[in-house]
Amino acid sequence: MKILIVNYRYFISGGPEKYMFNIKKLLEEKGHEVIPFSVHSNRNVESEYSRYFVEPIGGRNATYFDDVKKTPKSIWKMITRSCYSLEVKRAIQQEIRDVKPDLVYILHYVNKLSPSVIRGAKELGVPIVLRLSDYFLLCPRFDFLRNKKICEDCLANGYTSCIKNRCVKGSLFASMIRVLSMKIHHMIKIYDDVDAFITPSHFLENKLADNGFPKEKIRCIPTFTADQAVDCEVGNDEGYGLYFGRITEEKGVDVVVRAYEKLPGHTVKIMGDDTTDEALRLKKYVKEHHLGNIEFVGFKSGEELEQIIRKARFTIIPSIWYDNLPNTALESFKYAKPVLASNIGSLPELIVDGYNGYLFEPGNALELKEKVLLLDKDEIVGRFGENSKKQLRDQFSQKQHYSKLISVFESIV
Repeated sequence: MKILIVNYRYFISGGPEKYMFNIKKLLEEKGHEVIPFSVHSNRNVESEYSRYFVEPIGGRNATYFDDVKKTPKSIWKMITRSCYSLEVKRAIQQEIRDVKPDLVYILHYVNKLSPSVIRGAKELGVPIVLRLSDYFLLCPRFDFLRNKKICEDCLANGYTSCIKNRCVKGSLFASMIRVLSMKIHHMIKIYDDVDAFITPSHFLENKLADNGFPKEKIRCIPTFTADQAVDCEVGNDEGYGLYFGRITEEKGVDVVVRAYEKLPGHTVKIMGDDTTDEALRLKKYVKEHHLGNIEFVGFKSGEELEQIIRKARFTIIPSIWYDNLPNTALESFKYAKPVLASNIGSLPELIVDGYNGYLFEPGNALELKEKVLLLDKDEIVGRFGENSKKQLRDQFSQKQHYSKLISVFESIV
C-alpha cells in the first residue's frame, strides 16, 4: 500500500512527531511505501518529497506561533491556514497526482496546513484517515482548560464563550479567528470527507461520539512504543521521583512542587525544557523557598534521558487537563516504573490504581504526597513495575497497533 502521511512538522518536536516517524518506520518494515507531506523547516528531516512541502507562516526558522513576525502577509497566512488554504490544497493535490497514494493518513494540520488537506484529497478520490491527539475538533483551545480548570462551556453553550473569555492565547483576535475557522469547517462539512477517525484513547473516542461525530467512523487504537521493556531491578534505583515532559500549566508540574515542598525527606527530578514561562516561575519558587529536594535538570535526550528514567524509583504524570495517552506513560512502562497520575482524561486507562501505580485527584498536592509515601515500600514498587511492563506488552505493542491500523486502512481503500 502507498500511504501519504500528513503532519505539519517533519522533525521531532513532541509526541505526535515521535509517533509519525515510528509508524512510518513500522509501515515500511511491513512492505508499505510511506510518503510525507508537510511544511518547510530548517529542522526537517531530509526527504526527496520536500519539493511538495508548503512554506511556513513565518520563516523556515519559525517553529511556534510566538516565533512568527506579525506582518500583514503572515497575519493573512495565519487566517487562511486556520480556516482554509487554497495554497495548501493545490500543493497536496499536486503530490497526490504525482505519487498516486492509496490512502492519506493525516496527523497534525491545524493552523499550519488547514483542513484543505482533507478536501484536496477527497476531491481526487483518495480515502482519508484522520488521527487525533488532542481536542481541536471540539475545543477552540484544544485542551478544555480555562484558568487552570476544566471548561466545556463551548460544548454546552457554543463558541461565543471562547471569544468572551479570550481563551486562545489570551487574545481576542486569536480567539475570534479560531472560532471563525471552526464555524467555517462545520459549515462546509469538511469532516464528512473523513473516512475514519483514529483516537489513542477511549476517552477521546467517547468525547467525539457524544458530540456528533459518527460512532461507526471512530476507532480507538492506542499509541505504541517502538522499544521493548527494559529490566530495572528494584533497589538499584536512586530513590527519586521523576516528572518528565513539557513544563507547562496544563501538565500540572506545580502540583509536584507543592507536594514535595511537604516531603523534605524525598527528592524529585523535573526533566524538560526549563526555559518556559511555567518552568521559570516554578524554579523561582523553588529557589525562594529553599527547596533543595526539587531539582530541575533541563531537557535531556538519548542515553542521558534513558539513564535518568532508569534510575528513578517511579514517575509522576500530574496533568490537570484531559491528557490524551501521553508518551511519558509508555516510557515509564518500558523501564518498569510505577506511575503516579492524575485521575483525569485517558490516564485511568493507563494507570490502574493499585496495580501499576496510583491515581490522585487532579491538582491535589496533599493526595499526591500521600501516594509518594506509599511507594517507599520496595515490595509495592517491584510489583507495580512488573505490572507496568506487562501492560506495555499487552496493550501497547507494535504488533497490536499495526494490526488494528492496517485493518482500518484496508477497510476503506
